[in-house]
Formats: sequence, structure tokens, C-alpha cells
Amino acid sequence: MPMPSASDKPLEPTALAARKGERERPWDKVLRYLAWSGLSTGITISAVIHLAGLMIAAQIIFGNGFGTGTGEGDKGAVGVAVVTEGELAEIQGTSISVDAPGVADVAAQPSTVKLELNDPTALGEALGSIGDTTLVSGAAGDVGSSVAGAGVGGSGTGGASFFGVEAQGSRFVYIVDVSGSMSVAGKIQSLRTQLARSVNDLVQNSSFLVVPFSTGAEPLGGKVAWVEATDRNKRSIGSAIEVLPADGGTNPSPAFVIAFSLRPKPDAIYFMTDGEFSPAVVEEIAALNRRLDVRIHCLCFVSQGSEEMMKKIAQQSGGTYAFIPGALP
Repeated sequence: MPMPSASDKPLEPTALAARKGERERPWDKVLRYLAWSGLSTGITISAVIHLAGLMIAAQIIFGNGFGTGTGEGDKGAVGVAVVTEGELAEIQGTSISVDAPGVADVAAQPSTVKLELNDPTALGEALGSIGDTTLVSGAAGDVGSSVAGAGVGGSGTGGASFFGVEAQGSRFVYIVDVSGSMSVAGKIQSLRTQLARSVNDLVQNSSFLVVPFSTGAEPLGGKVAWVEATDRNKRSIGSAIEVLPADGGTNPSPAFVIAFSLRPKPDAIYFMTDGEFSPAVVEEIAALNRRLDVRIHCLCFVSQGSEEMMKKIAQQSGGTYAFIPGALP
């Protein structure tokens, strides 16, 4: 019996696998294949779940719209503010002060404006770019009398009211006579009361400046600048009004130089006097106001000595004239 040759021996498993080639997979390759198949399936399922979640969220958000409309037709609507040309011009013409000091702080500073009757050079220089005009350095004598009357309070609802005379706007200058004749018949006391009441009734988005005048003029607070109508500023100016003195002659020109130098310009000026002044003042005021067109509300207090000039100033500026026949409580 012939002996089996080496070629006739049974093949080992590894040799058999080598012969079969790719038809046989080692266990480690099988395991890797199963792991990869499971991972792919998991990723696919996760992607489907996340996509479904995003679709639901999008439906909730975009289906109902952004915002909180008050009706069916305004869901997701965007409001648009329309500004008129006049409002835009007012905004562009308004300057905003970020670090505007309070009246109490300003009052502690030295006076920046003190225009005297006998200083026409300084008065002319103060005009600056307002306009070319010649101011008279003299003034007529002071005249006054006494008649009883009734008082009128401020409106307190916007605008301003002084001795019952209404003015429109948000920036007001009070040019008030504190000459010697105001010291009689309770006139200075009446001025203090009516002026403090008018300032106190201004709404807080208003601005103002009080400029008492006699021989010269100096704004309360010591600075030529708008005073915001805050409660603090009203109290500060009110304290100064309570002690307003009455002395000197009657020359309103320096006070108007101060008023017309303010920027933004005043919306209205109250001009109150109980005496007579130079007729040339009428043209001086008209020259200062020619480019600004500010309404001037003129009040003759107790005396009608300057009535015709006051009426002309009111007429030229588009303002009003009033005669207050007596001191008011």
C-alpha cells in the first residue's frame, strides 16, 4: 500500500481559509462589520429624530409669527414711526446738553453777563453775530402808580402762563422790570409771586431763563444758558425770585441781547415793565429779532406810560399785548 504523500495530507483550517480567500472572514472583521452597521443605523435614526424636532419648532415659531399682535391681522407686524418735516426740523434744530449743570451749581459761579447802562461798547460786542444794530445807552425815567387787581395762575399743562397771558412752546424767557418804581405799592411782591408761579407750573420738558433788568441786566443763576424745568431747578430759581430787589432805571435792551443770544432760540419771550423806556428800544428789539422771529408777549404793569411802544413790539414780533391794571396777589 503506497504511503500518502505530503500533498495528500488534510489541509489546516488556516490554509483552507487562505485558499478560499475573500469568501472567508476572520471573526475580528465580522465584529467590526457588525459594529459599523449598528453605528450607521443609530446615526440615521438620530438624524431623522432631530430633523423632525426642528420641523416642529419651525412650525411653532414661524407659523405663529414673531411678536405679540393684538389682532388677527397684525400678527408679526412691524410698527413704523412717521415723522413730519416740521418735527424733523425741530429735532435737527435742537441741541442736547449732556452735562448741563444744575442751577445750584451755576449760581455758585461768578456772573458771566452784567451789561450796564453806561457801557455801550460792551453792549455792542455782546450782539456778536446776532445782527448789526446800535443800542442806546440812555433810558427814560421811571414812572409808576398803584391800582388793585385780581390774580391769575399758570396753566401747568404745557406752554406757559404769566400774569394770565398764555404762550406756546417749550423754551421761555422772562424779561422782567425790577427798576426802582417796582418797589412801591406791592408791585415787586406781586412780580415775585406771579413769576414763581409761572416757573413752577412749567412742565419738566420745558426750559426757561429769568432775566431781571433795571439799569443793567443779569440772568438769575448767573449764566446765559437754558435752565431745565426740573423740580430742583425750580426750587433754586424760586429762592432767587423770592429776594428779587427793586432798584435802578429802566433799560430793557441788555436783557433782550441776552435773550436773543440763547441757542436754541426761545419759543416765546415775556416782557414786563411798569415804566417808560427810550423809544429807540423798539427798533433795537426788532433788529435783534429780525432773523429769529420770536414771539414777544408784552405786559404793561400798573402804568401805561410805555403802552404804545409795547403794542408795537408785540405787533412786530407776532406776540400779544396786555395791560395789568394793578398788583396781583
